[in-house]
Amino acid sequence: MIKFQKFHGTGNDFIILKERDLNFEDYSELAKKVCNRHYGIGADGMIIVSESTKADIRMKFYNADGSIASMCGNGIRCFSKFVYENGIVKGKNFNVETLAGIMKPEVIVEDGKVNFVKVNLGKPIFVSSEIPVSNGNKYFINEEISVDGSCFKISSLVVGTIHTVLFVDDFNDLDIKAVGRAIEYNDIFPIKTNVNFCKVIDHKNIEVITWEKGVGITLACGTGAASSAVISSILKGCDKKINVKVLGGNLIIEQKDDEIFMTGPAEFICSGEYNFR
Repeated sequence: MIKFQKFHGTGNDFIILKERDLNFEDYSELAKKVCNRHYGIGADGMIIVSESTKADIRMKFYNADGSIASMCGNGIRCFSKFVYENGIVKGKNFNVETLAGIMKPEVIVEDGKVNFVKVNLGKPIFVSSEIPVSNGNKYFINEEISVDGSCFKISSLVVGTIHTVLFVDDFNDLDIKAVGRAIEYNDIFPIKTNVNFCKVIDHKNIEVITWEKGVGITLACGTGAASSAVISSILKGCDKKINVKVLGGNLIIEQKDDEIFMTGPAEFICSGEYNFR
């Protein structure tokens, strides 16, 4: 039996496990089983708490399909709540090793409980070869792409992981599932891409629906919200500090000194033991 705790950040839900409780190495298979909403616990992703030689703690993240993700914005907030409330880290500010580099969360504590977490997501990456996107240009901002006969202007970058942003006037104007899947699997993205559909309300507010690779439409994606905020400031003149409404709630994204800060909730759902076989 494997002990677990389940959390969500603006509706994006995760199973969190301690690596020391696991006696096998096939975490991808475990992720597929525990995240299954019919035969498992059910979640958008699985997070493993691991020791680190580079930071205070390490976060390993797996999508529901078993694939590895370099980072997850909502996931790291839930991870931060878990490690703080379980006494794995002592301070309210600590460093977390991820495949996307060292992340720096700050837990916001009230009455001994973490309700919100602010995370320094680092600097966005715009260089095409580092994203990666094979378009032949140094950057991939406001470029045209054809999807099933329709043309869209899209922009790609890395905020923790790869993201592509396209602006819409109305979410009902297009089939988000079909367009999201088509862009995710487009040949110009050798490792696939997350796709964010962004609607600008005004210079202080945007709305975002994210198609996550390996998952589909989710209630929220923290790094997707951050990526959308960055592109909105570049192409639409939005403020550097902006409210991002996602399907599961609201996030605050702030750009300061070329770095991106995300503030949002992290909530405990339940705990238990999972019979992995």
